[in-house]
Amino acid sequence: MGFFDLLAEPGMLVTKRKRRGCVTTLSKHRYKKYPNLIKEFIPLAPNQLWVSDITYIHLQKGFAYLSLITDAYSHKIVGFYLHCDLSAQGPFDGIENGIEG
Repeated sequence: MGFFDLLAEPGMLVTKRKRRGCVTTLSKHRYKKYPNLIKEFIPLAPNQLWVSDITYIHLQKGFAYLSLITDAYSHKIVGFYLHCDLSAQGPFDGIENGIEG
């Protein structure tokens, strides 16, 4: 009898929770994957490198997508935009909708 069998018998194993929400990342696709151009780059001051991320917000009638532009050095949000789809326009609008200061 193994360790996991001993834990399972009295019901002491932790079961995995079912994941909720939608899947927005599909890494195994047929399209070109571009290399990480900033893998070795370490920003030494603000505004040397901005990165973008998108998260979805569940609404009563579908989803909205929040694009956040973050300064990689200070980790401050420097721009954002709430978009109705996952197009590349969201991050571009986030840059234009930058936060002053």
